[in-house]
Amino acid sequence: MDVLWITLPIFGLVALGWAGAKAGLFDGATASGLSRFVFWLAFPSLLLTSMAKAPVPNLSHGSVLLVWVGVLLAGHLLARIAGLGFGLSKVSQAGVGFAASSGNTAFLGTAILASLFGPEVLAMAAAFVALENVLIVGFGVAGLYLAKPAPDPKSARRAMLGGLTNPVSMGALIGLLIALTGLQIPPALIRPLDMLGAAASPAGLVALGIVMATSLPPAQTQSRRDLDLVVAVKCIALPLMMAGGMALIGAPRDLAIAATILAACPSAVNVFIQAQQAEVWGDTAARAVFLTTCVSVVTLSLAASLAV
Repeated sequence: MDVLWITLPIFGLVALGWAGAKAGLFDGATASGLSRFVFWLAFPSLLLTSMAKAPVPNLSHGSVLLVWVGVLLAGHLLARIAGLGFGLSKVSQAGVGFAASSGNTAFLGTAILASLFGPEVLAMAAAFVALENVLIVGFGVAGLYLAKPAPDPKSARRAMLGGLTNPVSMGALIGLLIALTGLQIPPALIRPLDMLGAAASPAGLVALGIVMATSLPPAQTQSRRDLDLVVAVKCIALPLMMAGGMALIGAPRDLAIAATILAACPSAVNVFIQAQQAEVWGDTAARAVFLTTCVSVVTLSLAASLAV
């Protein structure tokens, strides 16, 4: 029961944004503004301060990070291979791979971890999110462009490189450099960064609810097999694979649970946005984000219960 008091308020903020949008209080412009605030200011500040304040990573942390990336890539490939076996098109294979491996770790996952763990785990979570943005998202977006009927290698290359320079990745990188060098952030700077970081999760969760109410259209051409596959891999197989991978290397319990919780997060709204940009799989991506978010109310609560 304790875990419900952790996860339900978090999903409650998503529902609050959704209800406000349905009531006409918020619109797409509100969601866009909130999302830009979180992406450019609040979340990079949270990652920067989390990394900077935590103990310097050691060799055991390196193996945890390798397993994190390896399992996400394995989930991507698993979904693609299953899609090939089910006779899905190349576009659908790319879409299910992206949606099954890229989760809402930034807005949703870190909010849950902040309620469960201390600064050392949050610092690792920052590294998890940064690596996902640099490698997994870039890989997934590139796959969409390469799967198009007329492949677009230039856009695929831009997607792969873009993860290196986005503000989320840069915030985590700067925080890591501060931790490694032992520099002290002046109080006049750390206070506004802390204030911005504190706003990241609530603003991001409300923005997610608004986006789901205003920007995710009902899927008109979605494939049932695509959606079933995404839900099965993203919500069930991936967190089980992550838990198994962390157990295999003997990862510290808190880090293993944190990685499993992040792996259980639903497909990121960014999957829908990028699919719309690529002009492929957009309607199905919209429904995949919605369905995995609904399912994750149960699966994320189960994963979070491991820490209680």
